Amino acid sequence: MTQLVNFQIAISLFLWLLLHVIVEGNSIPEVVQQNVTVGSSSSSPWLKKIMNQKQDPRSPGCGNRPWICRQGESRPGMRCCRNRCVDVFSDVNNCGLCGIRCPFTWQCCRGLCADTNINPFNCGKCGNRCPFGVLCFYGMCGYAQVFPPLPFPRPPPRPPFPFPPKPPRPQPWPRPPFPFPPKPQPWHPPHPPTMQ
Repeated sequence: MTQLVNFQIAISLFLWLLLHVIVEGNSIPEVVQQNVTVGSSSSSPWLKKIMNQKQDPRSPGCGNRPWICRQGESRPGMRCCRNRCVDVFSDVNNCGLCGIRCPFTWQCCRGLCADTNINPFNCGKCGNRCPFGVLCFYGMCGYAQVFPPLPFPRPPPRPPFPFPPKPPRPQPWPRPPFPFPPKPQPWHPPHPPTMQ
């Protein structure tokens, strides 16, 4: 029952707001305009002059005039890329040359794309160098880096010389007696036993 009552209240409020918007939108204001000059146009002479001037035939931008990017106090890396003056030393969409785009999360540092999350020469931002031997992680020098204990551990043992080691030589086979085959001995009849 209460849901039905709440629904009826919501519908009636919606219809009342809709009717209010329609009436206010169609009402004609009955305000008298003031400060209107009679016998002249409603615009000023200055505005007429500006509106009647011919448009500049040159198109805006640097597409037809690339030298305007290097005029005045401009930096040396200013180039005209896609009809805009951009600094190719720091623009991620035109890094080094027009149209060379750096990957997502990389930055353009001196005209080269660099991953500032892991690059030790541009750690976190362009030009931020980490000390020698310190790594760059998440754009911070030495973040969660484990340092070796002091004093430093011994170096690992050196491999045997020569490397790789040669296998041991096999034992030689026993040689037969010389001369091979042995010479036959001449046959002698056995001697009779001697008596003494």
